[in-house]
Amino acid sequence: MPVRVAEIGIIGAGAAGLSVAWQLARRGKPPLVFEAHTPGSGAMTASGGMLSPAYEAQYEELPLLRAMIASRQRYPEWAAQLGDIGYVESGTYELALLPEDVPYVQRRMEFELQQGLRVEWIESSELRRRLPHISPRIPGGTYAPDEGHLIPELLRDRLVEAILRDGGSILSHTPAQRIEFLPGTFRVYTPQGTYEVDQLLICTGVPLAGLSLPFKVYPVRGQMIAIESPAADWLPAPVRYFNKLAGYGYAIPKRDYIILGGTAEEKGRDPSLTVGGVLDILRRAYHVFPDLYESRILRWWAGLRPATASRLPILYKDPSRPLYYVNGLYRNGILLAPLIGEGIAQWILEGELPAELQPFCPEVLSEEGQKRDL
Repeated sequence: MPVRVAEIGIIGAGAAGLSVAWQLARRGKPPLVFEAHTPGSGAMTASGGMLSPAYEAQYEELPLLRAMIASRQRYPEWAAQLGDIGYVESGTYELALLPEDVPYVQRRMEFELQQGLRVEWIESSELRRRLPHISPRIPGGTYAPDEGHLIPELLRDRLVEAILRDGGSILSHTPAQRIEFLPGTFRVYTPQGTYEVDQLLICTGVPLAGLSLPFKVYPVRGQMIAIESPAADWLPAPVRYFNKLAGYGYAIPKRDYIILGGTAEEKGRDPSLTVGGVLDILRRAYHVFPDLYESRILRWWAGLRPATASRLPILYKDPSRPLYYVNGLYRNGILLAPLIGEGIAQWILEGELPAELQPFCPEVLSEEGQKRDL
């Protein structure tokens, strides 16, 4: 017989699912979370933990930028409530790799200033003073002092602890294989049993076979490398670097190691590391930081980030039942976690989304007056 174990069920224990689950639990509605593997084992593994709205949103993505800023501003309070998540308010740098990249980086800065962000241009000599290990070939860059970073694994662990402490439940290795819609309830079929819940949130990222979504999600592979930090405080803040031919890369300090990354590949569901991806990451990093040549590689891995065709998030509610979807967070699941957690919990409990999240509902018209394609 099906077991009714919670008023609210959540399928997917990634950044979105865990954040919403915690906010529901602390508001007295502890959910049951279904996770096919282990919490945070999906797109969270492909995140470096940068909290950098200034350098993430594109020129045409103003609603996304506003949501990122609103979410980043919540992180100090989240860090105080959750405990050690490796949160550091360090600022973030963006460097031009070559002289021909300077106009692009400066144009990005002008856009960021127009949106009310604090960003400053820094010449090569000042960059070398602040970042003494960068190459003297770097012609200049920008610095956004309000940005920061955290450690995704610590965020995952603290969220799991908070959910359980506040009465929620997480079923690991329990994939939702089928969902049956019944009058007044949802029946979730898993290999471990069948469960009934009154309301259901699906935030699986890239869905498993058998679990369909009312919109398309495209897996985008991100490859990453962790290297030993040459010395304590060797890198004081995340550094992004851009070349119009080679693309983006980044280096993020994580206490005693540094994460290198910068790939975004549409290769289906293949999570493999590739020679080309690793080579691109290391080549860009070495151009910026020649001193890394002797650093030990600690590990390397890849993960799949869920993206929509527009590369914007989708928040969707079934018009006929209390069924909610959160997806398409792409590279910004960690950055958007506080806003998504608080906003979706409010949506489920009170029926209204915060203004910063409303542009990502398919029912809301875009700024051009057209409905966005799911």
